[in-house]
Amino acid sequence: MQTALLVVDIQTGTLAPLIGKEAFLKHVNELIDHFHKENLPVVFIKKVGYGELSKSLHRKANDPVVTKVQMNSFKAPEFQSVVTEHSLGNFVVVGLMSNACVQSTCKGALAENFPVTLIEDAHDSLIKPMRNSWNKKLKALGVTTMTTKEYLEK
Repeated sequence: MQTALLVVDIQTGTLAPLIGKEAFLKHVNELIDHFHKENLPVVFIKKVGYGELSKSLHRKANDPVVTKVQMNSFKAPEFQSVVTEHSLGNFVVVGLMSNACVQSTCKGALAENFPVTLIEDAHDSLIKPMRNSWNKKLKALGVTTMTTKEYLEK
């Protein structure tokens, strides 16, 4: 089973109003670059109605892009196909928004008994306290949490 990076909803409509997006995007792109270098899958997920994926992301042409309508990426049939096709069994989650699709996708991984790691400083929300709040809540549910630096050094 391969480990995949899930880049959740970093789209024109979700990124535009975000305060502090430069540091957030730096962390996300460091992780994307790491996964590409290790030849591990990077799956870009976008929610219907929030525009295109951000041009700021270090996306490669062959990275899968999944479109979803629900908050939990695991509920999207297209995502399930990618999981099966690439034999994915371990997930690292980054993206937007902490209090919506990010937490829902982490819970979706847990519900299917997949190990999941949430990168503490590579997800965000318009409501700033949400990030730390969800880091704590998800950790209590069994999600592994670590910073970008900790993940890249492990």
